[in-house]
Amino acid sequence: MKPLIVLACLIAAALVSPAQADQEKVRMYKCTDADGKVYYSDKLNPDCNQGAELNRHGVTMKRRDAAKPAQPGKDAPEVLSPRKVREQERRDRALLATYTSEEEIDAARDRSLAIPAQGTKFVEMKLDKATQQLTALKKQADDLAAQKKPLPASLLEEVNVRQKEIAVLEAEFVQRKAQANAINAKFESEKQRYRELKGGSAAAK
Repeated sequence: MKPLIVLACLIAAALVSPAQADQEKVRMYKCTDADGKVYYSDKLNPDCNQGAELNRHGVTMKRRDAAKPAQPGKDAPEVLSPRKVREQERRDRALLATYTSEEEIDAARDRSLAIPAQGTKFVEMKLDKATQQLTALKKQADDLAAQKKPLPASLLEEVNVRQKEIAVLEAEFVQRKAQANAINAKFESEKQRYRELKGGSAAAK
């Protein structure tokens, strides 16, 4: 019985297919680094510049890389959702229904800027006045200091009040200027979109 068992094992080993033999053997990889040097290893280094698997005859096997999905480029146009598309269409219809020319957009911008401009001018006038008062108070303090006289507490208090007032007015002035800039930017954007829509309508005709 033993000779027959040995013979059967030998026959089974001989019947193993080359593909099975390749799967059972240790894999070998060829790697070329960034400097052009070639290395061989049983593991593929992920940092390898160019790597390939070798078969049992030392021949490079064809790589079967999965197809990678195309990545949109940085300059690719933004894909809007259906909700955003509807919202943009609604805004476009309202824009075309509100204005009949770019001059009307400019006129609407000027009307929107009128009240903020008045407020900015009023704040600017108050700021100039408070600055002049603070300058006068500081000059008064300098004169007393030059005469080596003590500064009255009331003078110091008034200087402190004017400094706080100026700080508040400066912040309000900056806020009003930012409001005016936002209005200008809004109408400029609307005018640009109006020009695009009208240009598209002219091209369609």
